[in-house]
Amino acid sequence: MSLRRIALLGATLGLLATTLALSIAPARANLVGQATLAAGAPGLISYQGYLEQSQGQPFSGTATFTFRIYETATGGSALWQETQSGVTVSNGYFGVLLGAQTPLDADDFAAPDRYLEVVVDTGGGPTTLPRQRLAAVPYAFQAQTAASAPWSGLSGVPAGFADGIDNSGASWAGVITVATSGGDFSSVAAALASITNPSADNRYLVQVAPGTYTESALVHVRPYIHLKGAGPNVTVITSARTGASPNPDAATAHLEDNGRISDLTIRNTGTGTYGIGVWSAQTTRNAVIDTTVVEATGSGGTGHYAVYLSDAEPIIRGSVLRASGATGFGIGVNAAVGVANVSGGFPQPLIEASTLLGGNVDPHGKTCAGNTGTGFGLQYVSTAAQIVDSVVCGDHRAIFGGIEGTTRVEGSTLAVSSTTDAAMIETTGSAAITIANSGVFYNANKHTGTGGLTCVGAYKSNYTAASDGTTPAAACN
Repeated sequence: MSLRRIALLGATLGLLATTLALSIAPARANLVGQATLAAGAPGLISYQGYLEQSQGQPFSGTATFTFRIYETATGGSALWQETQSGVTVSNGYFGVLLGAQTPLDADDFAAPDRYLEVVVDTGGGPTTLPRQRLAAVPYAFQAQTAASAPWSGLSGVPAGFADGIDNSGASWAGVITVATSGGDFSSVAAALASITNPSADNRYLVQVAPGTYTESALVHVRPYIHLKGAGPNVTVITSARTGASPNPDAATAHLEDNGRISDLTIRNTGTGTYGIGVWSAQTTRNAVIDTTVVEATGSGGTGHYAVYLSDAEPIIRGSVLRASGATGFGIGVNAAVGVANVSGGFPQPLIEASTLLGGNVDPHGKTCAGNTGTGFGLQYVSTAAQIVDSVVCGDHRAIFGGIEGTTRVEGSTLAVSSTTDAAMIETTGSAAITIANSGVFYNANKHTGTGGLTCVGAYKSNYTAASDGTTPAAACN
């Protein structure tokens, strides 16, 4: 097997002339444990990436990575290096903590220019990628020198900081740590269940360290609790919970109003009728899913949803939502987001800077190649959604809107596979989709159903203008 590319989550910075490419997003090289650095202990950098085979399919298995830091783009001697063996790669995604084997310290970042070199071996021999310049976040290591500065020698100290503690705003009533060893709890579900009195004046942070946490009980994020990991694919919470209908029993996690989930991966691998990553009901936009990977990928069943919203309208921001595995061409549903109006009201979730992938599709959604005929990026009934700066891809439908509700798509990309009977948009009844300043990538079938479709300033996959129009016949051609 040859590897086609390895990409860190985020913006692409470079391609190899050989068979590999490395993309680095500085926002995904995050310093963790600043407090321990201030005390002089070694620090860690959370590093997440994506590994793809030459056939364009994500690699799954284990790999050995060697990381080196240099002060020059080529040549020279490594300032630091370490090797991590047996790194798990799941559907292309992996996460490691640089410094876990060989500690990093301030001297490693004492000058402006530092370059990271990555060597990867999946069993066929090592491949060395070109060095990439490190961006600002790792230079927070230098902050350990400033952290020891005395307040007595500083001017302009803000009120509430003179004792070295930020007393200027609201604080957590409690902080609970979850770790595979050494934390307050080793189970995320148990840590959340231990909180008895969360409220607006009694907020809790549940901080989950790197690792994989396999849960059988529901991971219940109640109001005024923030569940926070060390990074997507670095902190992974997984379960095989399933149910006969879409409800919390079928979900790995349950998000309530005023709750927040961020910086981790939530996965459901259940093979029953329904499998759900995150369930949320009757929530407002005070409920937030942020910088999170949510997956429902069990093999079998008929309904898999990364996020299922029942009368709910949370904010989903900077996240990757993926659903696959449910079977039955044109019958089974693999939806990145499902939104249902159950008991009245008109929920309207806000989805920003996220990727929604439904079905057996390519991992970035740009071509949306897939052939299961079950995938939906977004599926909604008698609701609506606002989608901004996102990618929405389904191998059966990019978006399905049923009965009523107008979903607005702005500055985004909609894509659908070329599978027989696939259509980019389906709307029924008085449901409609309005697309503005967005890409519309479809092979033959743009729209099906009796509902509405409007396009303004859209463009096609060859980046030529699509037609403006307010009817399905005239829009997005």
